[in-house]
Amino acid sequence: MNKLFLDTSTQALILILYQNDDVVDYLFDESKNNHSEKLMSSIEMMLNKNKMTIKMIDAFYVTEGPGSYTGVRIGVTVAKTLAYTLNKPLYKISSLKVIAASYLNEFNFLVPLIDARRGNAFASLYEVKEGKLVNKFEDSLYNVETFIHDIKNKVKDKVLICGIDSEKFKDIIKEDQFIVSPMLKTDFKPENIVKLEFEQVKNIHAFVPNYKRLPEAELNLL
Repeated sequence: MNKLFLDTSTQALILILYQNDDVVDYLFDESKNNHSEKLMSSIEMMLNKNKMTIKMIDAFYVTEGPGSYTGVRIGVTVAKTLAYTLNKPLYKISSLKVIAASYLNEFNFLVPLIDARRGNAFASLYEVKEGKLVNKFEDSLYNVETFIHDIKNKVKDKVLICGIDSEKFKDIIKEDQFIVSPMLKTDFKPENIVKLEFEQVKNIHAFVPNYKRLPEAELNLL
């Protein structure tokens, strides 16, 4: 079974091609946040490289957010279009859970985050239990300083703060309990993502991104 995973929720463009649960190929491109220009051509290049066509993909997997408003929308729209056009199943997952997956074997508590500006971030707290990510704080938009304080009161163990944007908050996250690790290409583990629990999208037309807040234009209007 051939599977194609795509994630455009952060500044990194991520594509993974699986055969059953084995990684055939992957792309982790954080060179420039221009997913609208690169996504389709990157998919085509990956398939051509592995002597495949899009019709040979048996299922599509995508992050539903939270994250960049435009980025999440691009990934979800492309995944929906491909799954509907080819009549193939579509599966979704939290973009924060995907970030945390690369660090499953490093700490018992993981905080993936994505910068949402003005001291805020899309974030979550996961506890690793038997190789699975268990939500302790739900995916949401948080003030980072308040969020770190709440975690400190709840968790007494070491906590890994992870994600491409994590270093932006190093001045806020000063306690020794918290280890900050920006997600680099060398940290990324595509073999861990396929092990996550994806949810099948039953109604492709009704599937919308999980933004966790209104887009900035609507907020300004309000």
